[in-house]
Amino acid sequence: MKYRLFRIAIWLMPFTALIGCTHTVERPVIQTQVQTVKVPVSVPCRKGETPQAPVALRDRFTREEWDALTTDQRENLSQAQAQDRKAYGDKLAVNTAGCE
Repeated sequence: MKYRLFRIAIWLMPFTALIGCTHTVERPVIQTQVQTVKVPVSVPCRKGETPQAPVALRDRFTREEWDALTTDQRENLSQAQAQDRKAYGDKLAVNTAGCE
């Protein structure tokens, strides 16, 4: 009995698929309209000129010149570079204060 019902179901499957495809579908009406879309564009918000970035110590001195310096000289140069970088950061922060 189960086998017979299975065969009938298999036999009816193509017909049910055809019945599903034969009904009419109302197609939506497509109307074209021109719309203006505003796209945000990033604008540089810096005031004035960009401050010049400090030069790294490795670019100022060759390896031989660096090795010839005393420990105190190296320390002073490192501290001066740190102050230069802090000053650069402060100038950049002031220059870009209007940015969000």
